Amino acid sequence: MENVPKLSIVMLSSDLEKLHAGALMGSVAAMSGMTVNVFVTMNALEAFRKDVIEEQKFLSGTIGNELLSKKVPLFNEMLREGKDMGDLYLYGCAMAMDVMEWKQEDLIDEFDDIIGVTKFFGLAEGGQILTV
Repeated sequence: MENVPKLSIVMLSSDLEKLHAGALMGSVAAMSGMTVNVFVTMNALEAFRKDVIEEQKFLSGTIGNELLSKKVPLFNEMLREGKDMGDLYLYGCAMAMDVMEWKQEDLIDEFDDIIGVTKFFGLAEGGQILTV
């Protein structure tokens, strides 16, 4: 069996620029043949709510404002493309979901599952982990 490179990304910031950077790295890695696991936790999780994306209620600085004004594809679209064209999996943090009393249906449809940190570490084992 071939040893496929693995990248795991922990998204914990709700800043649009960081969400965009994490999604860009993840989707490019997946399209380049890597297996990518994206774990969305803490404040980043709110940005993945359907209502937040629909209303584009993001925290953003200068670059983020330009991304929005120039209609650059959002982080969720890049992750969807990574899933469509590569081996990318998107997971929400079970603890954060419980604390906020959110359900998986509140989040964008691209989520594969809601998992805990222990399961994420199992998925990430043997690969690189980036935090954004």
